[in-house]
Amino acid sequence: MKKKMNKSELIRGVVSENPGLKAAEVVAILKKQGVVVSAPLVYQTLKKSGSPAAKSTGKKRGRKPKATVAAAASSSMNDVFSTMQSFVTAAGGLDKAIAILSVFKS
Repeated sequence: MKKKMNKSELIRGVVSENPGLKAAEVVAILKKQGVVVSAPLVYQTLKKSGSPAAKSTGKKRGRKPKATVAAAASSSMNDVFSTMQSFVTAAGGLDKAIAILSVFKS
């Protein structure tokens, strides 16, 4: 009685011996051994097995990173500077703004 052939196992075996092979090369090697497999089957088998040859090089999906602390600090410093600038302008100059602020000095 002939044992049933598992094509995925054969694919994993070939790839484990030669990890850098492409799907077409795996298909060619197995064809020489008398096993007919398709390139999509090779891709699917490598993807499920977690082979490094099947890792995607595309864009990673997921959450976008939040704004960094440095960017937030820079933004708040810009707000402080702009507020001080408008205070000095409203006071009528830097000397008058200093005189107004000296009232609050203890």
